[in-house]
Amino acid sequence: MQSAPLRLLVALRPSVAPALLVAVAASTIVFASTPFVIPAVAAEHGVSTGTAGLISAAQLTGFVAASWIGGRFLRPVRSVFVVGTTLGVIANLISAVAPNFGVLTASRLVSGVSLGLAAWFAWQAAFGHAGRTGDVAVVGPLVGMAAAPGIAAVIEAVGVNWMFVVLAAVEATPLLLVAQVARHHERPPHQRRHAPTRAARAILVALGVVTLGGSSVFVYGAAIGTEANGMSALAVSLVYSANSLASIPSARWLGRRGPAGIWFLSTAVSALLIAVSRSPIVFTAAMAAWGFVFFMGVPAAFALLASRSNFPQERAGDAQAVMALGRVFGPLLGGLFVGREAFGWLGIAAAGALGSASAVLLYVERGRFLVSRRASVQPAS
Repeated sequence: MQSAPLRLLVALRPSVAPALLVAVAASTIVFASTPFVIPAVAAEHGVSTGTAGLISAAQLTGFVAASWIGGRFLRPVRSVFVVGTTLGVIANLISAVAPNFGVLTASRLVSGVSLGLAAWFAWQAAFGHAGRTGDVAVVGPLVGMAAAPGIAAVIEAVGVNWMFVVLAAVEATPLLLVAQVARHHERPPHQRRHAPTRAARAILVALGVVTLGGSSVFVYGAAIGTEANGMSALAVSLVYSANSLASIPSARWLGRRGPAGIWFLSTAVSALLIAVSRSPIVFTAAMAAWGFVFFMGVPAAFALLASRSNFPQERAGDAQAVMALGRVFGPLLGGLFVGREAFGWLGIAAAGALGSASAVLLYVERGRFLVSRRASVQPAS
């Protein structure tokens, strides 16, 4: 698993620096482990599955903070890349030896900072360029497809603590390519950030709600599959691989994607079926469909955001931050339902959130959601 990010990216011939893509690949493996780590952590530390979901919320809180800080105060240079990657390695090693759930949760917060910096590095290099965006977007599905069975196998064979050791090794792999990251980055003097347009604000809010609704189900997918549908951990890992496999063609799609809102409406249907159905077949089909429609929707939403922004490069970090913020609260929302085994109500709540966000995106794209240029170029406070 340690060399998987490198092997999978060899054939991509990317337009983004491979070092950045490997960092995204390593981060993807860490995120992909979360649905499988949560039940294992619950058993290891003697807490409920809903409480164990706090490690995901903590990790994503760190992700939000790093995304926000990166876009405002840091430059994409080698020293920042090395520090961010090293933080991830250390955080995972601490997770492996954490004496209690509190220390484990704190270490996942630090891990999230590392993941947020990796995402910021990649997306700031790609945002606003269709080819580069596709290169970054496809990394998740490619790596996730291969990683899920391996993650389940490691936890089954040696336990969750050794899983964190493996994740530390995975997060160290970008350091092998650190020479590709520039030492210096020129920033124009007196550069000031600008406030987003009204349309961009609406899109950002919608993206946050999309990830809130989606993560509230997705992060507990392993628990739903095993506890509600009676599937084995290996079977669920293969379902997650199917999700990633279905994401590949949509992430690399070069043609017109259509309205982002339509794709997220389809995601809402998938989320509802995953949580409500008690059929492994329906669970599998809905997870696979989710992979395709969600990764059709995200680049479409990013393209919409760029088209409705006067300074699209400044919105890259904003988009990552609000989506990560949604993922912070998603596990908290899901934990309230999972702790009571109210999976059906979880599906209804998630579908409602996704449906509402879809309606906003459709309105922005099809409606006349315009503002004056004077208001849109006010410096951000």
